[in-house]
Amino acid sequence: MQFTFQQLSQRLQSALKEIDFSEPTPIQKSAIPKALEGKDLLIQARTGTGKTGAFGIPIIEKIRRGERALILAPTRELAIQIRDHLRDLARFSKISVFAFYGGTSVARDLSLLEKRIPDVVVGTPGRIKDLIERGALKLDTFKYIVLDEVDIMLDMGFREDIEWIVSRFPTERQTFFVSATVPQEIKEIAVKFMKEDFEHISVETEELKPKIKEVVLKTRSEVHKEEELQRILAKSEGEKTIIFVKMKKNAKDLAYRLKRRGFEVEALHGDMTQRKRENVMKLFRNGKVKVLVATDVASRGLDIDGVSLIINYHLPEDPRVYTHRIGRTGRFGSEGTAISLVSPSEKKNLWRIRKHRAESN
Repeated sequence: MQFTFQQLSQRLQSALKEIDFSEPTPIQKSAIPKALEGKDLLIQARTGTGKTGAFGIPIIEKIRRGERALILAPTRELAIQIRDHLRDLARFSKISVFAFYGGTSVARDLSLLEKRIPDVVVGTPGRIKDLIERGALKLDTFKYIVLDEVDIMLDMGFREDIEWIVSRFPTERQTFFVSATVPQEIKEIAVKFMKEDFEHISVETEELKPKIKEVVLKTRSEVHKEEELQRILAKSEGEKTIIFVKMKKNAKDLAYRLKRRGFEVEALHGDMTQRKRENVMKLFRNGKVKVLVATDVASRGLDIDGVSLIINYHLPEDPRVYTHRIGRTGRFGSEGTAISLVSPSEKKNLWRIRKHRAESN
């Protein structure tokens, strides 16, 4: 029998109804029944396919009093996003969900954990490892562990941290790896830390494939590039847009210049305080700000609805970063556009991207 939300508890059905989840996505249909059976899962899924629900729904359904779950995410933004989604799923359950990540007060985290360890802990590898080392986060009651966006965590150099954390988990546990891509390195880690009979689940349907129109505009100079950008923004007024740049200074300076030209725009980069970053993301998600100028911190796993236009103001050197960037649009089979503004000095980066995509197809 094919899985439906009607097979879940009434409290979880009510929560799903409140957030307008009527039908499971293909990856959820495949993963949730296996997860409910207790299987360890390697879930291969892109952003926009419902992957958080694929592990979040069975955890909220199965977790019992005295049991806990840990979800590791590569960035603060993604940790916050997962926390909020799981809180929505747990709204009719007595399940507490908290997030712990860098850029916030360690003292606050220690104070919270001294009172009570949440039922579901979401966090970045560095902060979670720190809390375990301090003795504030004890893992003996944890029965579930999720490594979300594993490929990104490995790209960011977190392999040692995540292996250290998982190796300290109780042997009796259920393990989920979630990743958009599954290179050999992830397979090796999965074999090391998951049960022998773990299942690799990957679902790709025509309905969910991204429909992204990719456009390359070659520019004569940086001045010409900015003129082209302003022309594109004027033409696409009202569309939710992310402009990707190389460095923090580029994000600050470009956002400032665009504001002076009358565009409603905000910057997102690593020099901002966590509160400021959260406020900017809230404005962008709510549509109060339509244009975001961002460094690649915003391309790492963020799940933002309604982004119809991606502009690569600077091309990345790593072709995989390009793929992550343009994946912010065309979600759930919707249509999106990715425009790359390429200066003469970026021709080599463009060649790398085209070569990588040709080899991937």
